[in-house]
Amino acid sequence: MHRHACGFTLPELLTTLGVLALLSSVGVPAAQQFVGNQQLVSASNMLAANLALARSESIKRRQPVLLDNTDGDWASGWRVFVDLNDNGQLDEGEPLLRQEPSLPKGVIVKGNTPVRRYVRYTPLGNAKLLGGSFQAGTLTLCHASGEQAVRRLVLSASGRLRRARDEPNNC
Repeated sequence: MHRHACGFTLPELLTTLGVLALLSSVGVPAAQQFVGNQQLVSASNMLAANLALARSESIKRRQPVLLDNTDGDWASGWRVFVDLNDNGQLDEGEPLLRQEPSLPKGVIVKGNTPVRRYVRYTPLGNAKLLGGSFQAGTLTLCHASGEQAVRRLVLSASGRLRRARDEPNNC
C-alpha cells in the first residue's frame, strides 16, 4: 500500500517563493511607472481638451473665455468660464462651462509666467492677456517621481496648442 502526500516539500515551496519574489521585484516598479505615465497622459489630454473647449467657445459665443486655475496651481484643478465683463474673474451671472477637479497625487503642472494663472481666448480664437498683449506660454506636466517623460503643452499667440514630450527629469 502506497501513501500519496498531498502537499509541497520544503524545497518546492522555497523555489516557488523565490520565483514570486523575483517576479514582484521586477513587476511592481514597472507597474508603478506605468500608472504614473498614464496619470500624466490623462492630465495632459484633459488640460488640452479644456483649452480646445475654451477656444472654440470663445469663437462660438463671440466673448472672451478663460481657463483659470483659481489658486495659482494647475494641479489643484481649473474652471472654464465666459468672462462677460472681461475682468478675468468668474462673477455672478457668467456661464461656467466646465470645472475640473484636482489631478492625481504626484502630477505636477507648472506654467511659465504668461500662463501661470490663466489662459484667455478672444472671440477671434487668439490667446491674449487681460491687458491685451498676446499670450503665449508653456504648461509643463511631470510626475513627482521624475521617472516619466515630461509633457509640455505649448500655447502660441494665435491660440494654437502644440504638444511636446521630453526626457524624464525632475521639474
